[in-house]
Amino acid sequence: IFFRCLLPTMNIFSTKKPKHVGEGMMSGLKNIGKGVGVGAAALVGAPIVGAKQGGAKGFVKGLGVGIVGGTVAVGAGVVTGVTQVAKGVAATPTAINHERNGQVWDPYKHDWVQYKLEDEAHDVLQVSDEEFLKKLIEEREAAKKQAISEQEKKQWEQMDALKDAVQAMKTEDHKDAPASGTATDPSAYGVKEAELYDLLGVKPNATPNEIKKGYYKRAQVLHPDKNPGNEQAKAQFQAVGEAYQILSDEQLRANYDKHGRAGVDAAPKMDSAALFAMIFGSEKFKQYTGDLQITDQMMQEEKFPEPLVAFRQTKREVQCAVDLAAKLQSFVEGHEDEWTHKVMEEAKELSEAAFGATLLHAIAYIYVEQAQLRLGLKDGGKMFRSMHVSGHNMMMKYQALQAGLRMATMAQQMQAGQKEGEGKLTPEQQAELAGLMVEALWQVTVIDIEDTLRHVCWRVCEDLGISKEDRVKRTKGLLALGMIFEKASAEKAKGGVDEFKQKMVGKVPEAEQPKDEQK
Repeated sequence: IFFRCLLPTMNIFSTKKPKHVGEGMMSGLKNIGKGVGVGAAALVGAPIVGAKQGGAKGFVKGLGVGIVGGTVAVGAGVVTGVTQVAKGVAATPTAINHERNGQVWDPYKHDWVQYKLEDEAHDVLQVSDEEFLKKLIEEREAAKKQAISEQEKKQWEQMDALKDAVQAMKTEDHKDAPASGTATDPSAYGVKEAELYDLLGVKPNATPNEIKKGYYKRAQVLHPDKNPGNEQAKAQFQAVGEAYQILSDEQLRANYDKHGRAGVDAAPKMDSAALFAMIFGSEKFKQYTGDLQITDQMMQEEKFPEPLVAFRQTKREVQCAVDLAAKLQSFVEGHEDEWTHKVMEEAKELSEAAFGATLLHAIAYIYVEQAQLRLGLKDGGKMFRSMHVSGHNMMMKYQALQAGLRMATMAQQMQAGQKEGEGKLTPEQQAELAGLMVEALWQVTVIDIEDTLRHVCWRVCEDLGISKEDRVKRTKGLLALGMIFEKASAEKAKGGVDEFKQKMVGKVPEAEQPKDEQK
């Protein structure tokens, strides 16, 4: 999950077409800076690695490698940097003509477009995943017939995977819903109890992925946001969350299978609403963030074809853009006081939801960032604001990678300790590892939310389906919305992750037995 989110943005030097000379200069300076940074890292790091592997000789060899690698990196940065500046100069006359013709620059496609949100919503939101794949297959089969060389024919090797995905969707649509509430005979599966499996609507031999899907389906139906004031649904939602906490943990699940409820009495009971929000995103925030990518990845039986993943993400962004534009419409129409009052009330409610302040703060940051970028506010105008955005992106991806590496390193150390005969993990070790997992999961979630909302804000603020005056008003409304969200979440935002980590206390060792059986 970490690298799937990070790899698309880890190309060192940008070679994409710049909008104009200003963007070309900025891209060029970034490339030169990256080249110098990578070169310095190679010059310092290679001798250290060489010394660890080969002593003094290794140090000398590493120094040579570092000098060569550093020189190449700096040279590549300078060459690509100068090239980007030249591209920007060449693109400037074209940019002026496109702006005169009423087109806008799409920073994600790196091209000029006549973008209208209403048109894209009409083209995208009514198309199901199955319809999209069928259309894609038809287009690729038609292109395959026209292919001449063997090399061109190899481009369509994904055809079988696409057809399998369509068939899988048909199978999924005809599956019976999980039989929650149906009692399972535990003796038929060699377990002591099956109540927790029944709560999730799965059998005791279910795979980890089936358990995740069962939890997601049941939790969606019972979520308090969908059942306000229903205490029975709230209690069932908590019970389903506790069942998932036990059955999603390999060690606790083994204890439950062997000893039943008595074997997991000491397991932590975390708030189910916070757990659901952490993994899948809060229902109340769906209009702002859509379904998180990590939700799709966790719910997949097999990896979706890349075209379908891209389509689902586009659909998510368009729906969020439509919802955001509707949210800002009252502000655009001039009803600012009434709009502000309603938004402040909503922000207060969102910040009080489980994990709400933390999610709200992440949303607020992007709204303010993107509005200020377009309005040219703070930090010396648009150019410096763009550089600030790029720096923030790099920092977030570095933090996510760092969190993932810390988690992986600790897990390896614990496994090594177990192999050396130190026994099972202590509750303290499990708590520490769980805390790192929460931190890493949140970092990846933030990257997903921020990248998605930047695309959403572009659609909302660059929509040529409305007048230029209304686009400016929308952008100002976006800034106001972000600042209200920021104020409502400021005090509790950081505490959300820390509080959740504190709840990840140690778990029951596999060998532990309930007291009644020990007697």
